Amino acid sequence: MDKHQFIDIFDSLIFNPTTRKYYGQQEFFNVGYWDSDTHTQAEASLNLMQKLLDLIPDKQGKILDVGCGLGATTSYLLKYYAPADVVGINISPEQIARSMINAPGCELMCMDAVEMTFADCQFDRIICVEAAFYFDTRAKFLKEAARVLKPGGRIILADLIFETTQYFGDLIVAENIIRDQDIETYKSLYHQAGFAQVNCIETTEACWKTHYRDLKSSIEAELQTGQIDRATYELNVGAIDALLASSSIDYVLVSAQKSL
Repeated sequence: MDKHQFIDIFDSLIFNPTTRKYYGQQEFFNVGYWDSDTHTQAEASLNLMQKLLDLIPDKQGKILDVGCGLGATTSYLLKYYAPADVVGINISPEQIARSMINAPGCELMCMDAVEMTFADCQFDRIICVEAAFYFDTRAKFLKEAARVLKPGGRIILADLIFETTQYFGDLIVAENIIRDQDIETYKSLYHQAGFAQVNCIETTEACWKTHYRDLKSSIEAELQTGQIDRATYELNVGAIDALLASSSIDYVLVSAQKSL
């Protein structure tokens, strides 16, 4: 799949009215982090951002949001950073336009994560929420991330480790597949790019699976209220049940520091 096809497909997903209704006014597009007090997808998405930022003990300097979506993740960074210290990039012009509304004062631009035009050692921190597995490739992105980070800079990610392209087809770059979901193979990508102290926290149940259980409940409610027909319900719930039954997908929160 070429870049333009990917942008068209992803734009149709993220701007879909049903998607936007499910995520609420915050305009996130991630599975979130669900704890016992989480009741909505919007709450889960906010939780996920806080969990990630908790991995940055010193929230100072300039931070880059890679794959910033509609700007909800970028906007959340303003809880800790001044707008002048926040930069967001995305390959979709339409998503960047929405990000400019949702994260006013931040620098937002169209840019490919694997071909960043920033000078070396520009950023103190990088955050990437559920995007690295889409990049062509994750390994190239990590090398670019290491290049634009200052020595000792930190990258934090919410990432998915797939051992197959079965469930999402061409949206998942085949080179990003990790056979047997081997976490050491996954970590080696960071080491090869120039990162040290790579820490991975497996959160598949709290993030990926609980999100899809909630989404399934939402679709069941739509059927009961007549918003969708039985065929649409069965198509969507069948796909969700397959994801919930699969053991070939891991969700991880990652923190890594660029070598000094």
